[in-house]
Amino acid sequence: VFDDEEESKLSYTEIYQEYQALVEKLLEDYLKEVGINEEKFQEAFSSPLAKTHTSQAILQTVLAAEDFRLFKKMMVQKNIEMQLQAIRIIKERNGVLPDCLTEGSDVFSEIEQEEMKILREVLRKSKEEYEIEQERKRTEE
Repeated sequence: VFDDEEESKLSYTEIYQEYQALVEKLLEDYLKEVGINEEKFQEAFSSPLAKTHTSQAILQTVLAAEDFRLFKKMMVQKNIEMQLQAIRIIKERNGVLPDCLTEGSDVFSEIEQEEMKILREVLRKSKEEYEIEQERKRTEE
């Protein structure tokens, strides 16, 4: 649903409100389950440990519930990642991309080239974070 246009659509607001309610409910249930009150959570949330890169990546989903711009940015990023993943899967299954996805692809404007650099960087960071998280899970096990 989300695109990178300046103007936000009404559907974004509805989705954002559902997201806020979901995050609030999940966080409330989790805190209750582990026996932490809201005050203790706020303390932990503002501690130096919460400022690390890994913690920020994890907490981004919680922070997005309080900041629509961050939420929209996160959703746009996820859309881009899903589109790139779909293109990769198409290429893997067919060996090549269909003409509709490659026609004129050798003539990129400077803006498109810059966007591709950004996309590659986003994917690289996402992959790094995923690998770090997987390593952490393996270490815990």
